[in-house]
Amino acid sequence: MASDAVTLITNDHRRMEQLFDRLRSGHGDRQQLLDECAARLTAHSHAEEQMVYPELATAGPALHGADEHHSAERMLHDLQRVSPEGPDFDDLLEDFAAAVEHHIEEEETELLPALRDAVTAERLIEIGAGFEAVRIQELAVAGIMV
Repeated sequence: MASDAVTLITNDHRRMEQLFDRLRSGHGDRQQLLDECAARLTAHSHAEEQMVYPELATAGPALHGADEHHSAERMLHDLQRVSPEGPDFDDLLEDFAAAVEHHIEEEETELLPALRDAVTAERLIEIGAGFEAVRIQELAVAGIMV
């Protein structure tokens, strides 16, 4: 398994996009999918904020990822307050997914390349190990097995 921070973060992004696709399709237990989405978003956000963003701050790019995480978490809480079968669910889901997808795009085109350019390959692996440890711990608290 790849262990550098950029690969681990990108893999998490693909997993979130898959969850969004499943939620949008309406197949499966939407509440369970939403709960998993919430757990993975929280774990990913906390891991980035603790292990990755401090490195990015020293790399120089403008950093507002934590603000985007918090905004997405607020949108997620709004989504969790409505029934997956309710009339507002799909619109709230689209707003939430669009916000997260915007964040993913920005990270993958700006922030992660800046991180890769700013630190050594060895440091990317160290950051990745810290990111993964925080992420796994957060997922365990939520009852999600990795």
